[in-house]
Amino acid sequence: MNYFFEYSCNRCGLIFEASFVFAGPHIKQVCYGCNAYVKFFDKKLIPDVKEIKIKIWAVVSQDVSLIEAAKKQIGFIPANGLTEKIMYWRLYIYLLNQSKPKPEQISLL
Repeated sequence: MNYFFEYSCNRCGLIFEASFVFAGPHIKQVCYGCNAYVKFFDKKLIPDVKEIKIKIWAVVSQDVSLIEAAKKQIGFIPANGLTEKIMYWRLYIYLLNQSKPKPEQISLL
């Protein structure tokens, strides 16, 4: 899968999609694995909700029940504007993490 913003953490070594959190009026990028600060992120570069929804749809193989369950799990709140983008981004990251093979599922053969 192609990531929007692939990030390799210098602290924990995780290679994954960037994670965004509100920091006052700003958005900061943090590592999904260890929550280490990476940098402040330009709000304009965060993908549009439609683009994020397309990625979510691909991650869950078009299974609406997985999306609804994930929304409950992360405490998804319907919103508008930048908050809506961040909520869908969190949903995308959560579902992407759930779909990643766990170390015991990876076969070297």
